[in-house]
Amino acid sequence: MKRILIAIALAAAVVVRPVVAQLDNKQAPIVIGHYHLHVTSVDAHKKFWVDTLGGTATKIGSVDAVRFPGVLLLLTPQKPTGPTKGTTFDHIGFAVPDVPATTTKVVANGYQLTVGREPPPGQTASPPTAGNYGRFSYLVGPDGVKVELVTNTEANAPPIMHHHVHFTNKPFVEMQQWFMKAFNATLRPGQTDFFIGADLVGVGYSLNFFHWEPAADLVGTKGRAVDHVGFEVKNLEAFCKELEAKGIKLTEKYHRDKSLNIASATITDPYGTVLELTEGLRQLP
Repeated sequence: MKRILIAIALAAAVVVRPVVAQLDNKQAPIVIGHYHLHVTSVDAHKKFWVDTLGGTATKIGSVDAVRFPGVLLLLTPQKPTGPTKGTTFDHIGFAVPDVPATTTKVVANGYQLTVGREPPPGQTASPPTAGNYGRFSYLVGPDGVKVELVTNTEANAPPIMHHHVHFTNKPFVEMQQWFMKAFNATLRPGQTDFFIGADLVGVGYSLNFFHWEPAADLVGTKGRAVDHVGFEVKNLEAFCKELEAKGIKLTEKYHRDKSLNIASATITDPYGTVLELTEGLRQLP
């Protein structure tokens, strides 16, 4: 009962928080800017992200993309090595005014519902989360990309917008602390025995971390359906030097990405989660 009450409290905390379109935030030093997907079929993904969820098909440099308020999805036509399930990346979070209506549309278009938290080894029932209480839902798109819908209670809310990124790991607190160190994020109050958050400066609610003990070890994101999460950074070259001063190695040095025509660098967290750092996406029309 205690866990259920905590989960309900977490649900209320998420629902009433103002939702900020991160990529449209010109002042924050770091925002979540994009997700890079490996896709078996660009058309199949456009059917899900554009026709079903309401994103806008576009091009970023030479790359097919889908734009939502606050974030870009970059689509590389390359068969992924597996779905998001089983990796340290759990899901992309979007906010919509009416979760049941949007969920009904998604399911009617042939996509599946899933759970917020996976059952522990040897169990078949999913542990309770806020997603069990009506204002959240979890969905699976093409190539096994997991999506969460949360309720946007703001007046005149758009039909859909980006809300948060959610990672998962057995050492979920240690993972959160690494992200706080790397991205200068702040601890969000409300930690439980399965959930902890961190907020990007000038953004607020943005980074979530679940505890999960799968039957097999989780793997990193490289090559999977969501290959990496992209963070848009002001003064990226200086930020890269700051990371190295903290002892965080760049897996790809600061450079100009020719396909996107923006500045880029890459780091990988200790658990294999690939994180691209960019500068220039916020300036795109």
